[in-house]
Amino acid sequence: MQQSDMRMRRLILIEGMIGAGKSTTAERLAARLTEDGGDVYVNLEFADHHPIRTPGVDLARTGTKAPERLYDLGQWQALAERCVRGSQTVILESTFLQNSMMPLFIDDAPLAAVKELFAEITRRIVPAAPLLVYLRPSDVAAAIRRVHAERGEPWSSRNYAFVSACSWARRRGFIGERAVVELYRAWEQLVDEVLPTVESIVVTDPKRDWTGTLQRVYDAVSSA
Repeated sequence: MQQSDMRMRRLILIEGMIGAGKSTTAERLAARLTEDGGDVYVNLEFADHHPIRTPGVDLARTGTKAPERLYDLGQWQALAERCVRGSQTVILESTFLQNSMMPLFIDDAPLAAVKELFAEITRRIVPAAPLLVYLRPSDVAAAIRRVHAERGEPWSSRNYAFVSACSWARRRGFIGERAVVELYRAWEQLVDEVLPTVESIVVTDPKRDWTGTLQRVYDAVSSA
C-alpha cells in the first residue's frame, strides 16, 4: 500500500525507560513506512542536526546540564509547524519524555512542574496531531538488571553512580540498583498520569514480540 492511499501521521514520539527498545522500534517503523513510499525523517537520541535540543542529551554528551535558558520550547512549535506544512513523517526517539522531562524529575522538581512542562510541550506540538508510543516493561527491576547486564561496564557502574548522586535518589536515601529501580518505578507512575492527556499507545514488553509490536505501532501511525 502506497502512502498516497492512507493518511499517515506526521509526528511520532517513541518513548520508554532505558533498554525498552525505543531505537529498534523507531528504526523498524521508519523502514516500514519507507517501504510504503513514505518520506520519513527518523531522529535517534544522539543524531546530529536533531531538531530538538534537550537537557538529557546535553547531560549525556558533556556531563553537565546547560543553563535552562538554552532550552527554547519554541523549537517544539517550529517542529510542529514543519510537520503541518510538509509531507514528511518525523520520528523522534527519547526526545519528549526521557530527555526533556525526566531531567527535571531526576532533579526532584515538584511533580506539578514536571507535569506543566509536559503540558507546555504538548500545547506546542498539538497542531501536528502527534502520536506518543510508550514502551514499558512488565517488571521494572528485571528490566533494569537485564539492560545493565547487556550494556556491561563501564556503562553499568556509571549509570548506578549517576542515579545514586541525583537529587531524587539522595533525598530518599537510595543508592545503586535500588536507586535506579525506584526512580523508574516512580517515573512510570508519573507517566501513567500524563499519558491519558495525549493520544498515545502503550506497548508492554515489546522485545517479546517485535513483529507484533511493529504491527501495532504501524497500525496506529497509519490510521490517523
